[in-house]
Amino acid sequence: MSQTELPEDDYIIGASEREIARLGQQHAIWRERALAAWRRAGLKPGMIVLDIGCGPGHASFDLAQLVGPQGEVIAVDQSELFLRAVEAGAKARGLANIRTVKADLADLDLPAGSVDFIWSRWVLSFLPAPADLLGRLSDVLRPGGVFVAHEYGHYETFGFHPADPVQDRFIQAVQASWRAFGGEPNIAKQLPALCAKAGWATEYLTPHVFTTRPGEMVWEWPVGWLKSDGIERLVELGFLGADDAARFHAVISERVADPLSILTTPLVMEVIARRPAAAG
Repeated sequence: MSQTELPEDDYIIGASEREIARLGQQHAIWRERALAAWRRAGLKPGMIVLDIGCGPGHASFDLAQLVGPQGEVIAVDQSELFLRAVEAGAKARGLANIRTVKADLADLDLPAGSVDFIWSRWVLSFLPAPADLLGRLSDVLRPGGVFVAHEYGHYETFGFHPADPVQDRFIQAVQASWRAFGGEPNIAKQLPALCAKAGWATEYLTPHVFTTRPGEMVWEWPVGWLKSDGIERLVELGFLGADDAARFHAVISERVADPLSILTTPLVMEVIARRPAAAG
C-alpha cells in the first residue's frame, strides 16, 4: 500500500477492535475536559448534537445522556466497524436518542438549521479541506448554535524526558503522515480564522497539555497508542523506518521503567465558536 492510499472506510490510525478499546481509555482520560467544554458552550437537555468523526461513540454516549430523551445525537463516521460499536453501546446503555450516519465528512449532507451543537475531537486535523466542511456545517448549524472542538494545536510538545533523537523522527513521521493525506497536525491554530470564514464568532480558546509520569493515568493516553499499533502503523504506511520503530519501542520501555522520566503530551486547543443568532 502506498503512502497516499487507504481503504475507503479506514483511517491513518486504523479501525479495529483493539483501537475501539484504546479510544475508550482515551475518552476516559479526556472525559473531564470534554464535559467542561460542553458546559462552557451551553449544552442543554433537548438539544440536537452532531458528533462528527464519532469513532466508536464514547463521547456520543455522554452527549446523549446529557441532552436526554428529548434531545438527539447524530453520530457520524466513515467506519462501519465503529458505527456498529456505537449502536451496540447505545443499546447496552439504554440510549434510544443516538442516530448513526455512515458518511465521509466530505459528503455529509444534513438539513439546514437542523442541529444546535457540533462536537469535533481530533477530526479536523485529518481533513484535506476543513474550511469546506465548516462552511457546510455552518448551514447545518441553526442560528445561535455552537461549535466545540478539541484539536491539536502544537503536536511538537509531545515527547519524553530524558529525550532521545528518535522521538523527534517519530514526531516528524506522524506529522508527515497527516500531511501526505492532506491533513494538518496543528489545525487548531487555524480554527479561529476558519470559523470566521464560516461566519462564526470564536468565543473561547484555551490550551490543554499534560505533563505526566509512569504509572499515572494520563501517561496511558499517548503511551497506550504507542504500545498498540501506532508505531507499526507508521511503518506499514511507509513514514517510519523499521530501525527507528525498534529504537523508539526500546525508548518507551526505558521511560516506562524509569520513575524519574516525564512525558509531555501534544498540546490540544479547545475552541468554542458560535453562529450568530438570527436578526430580530
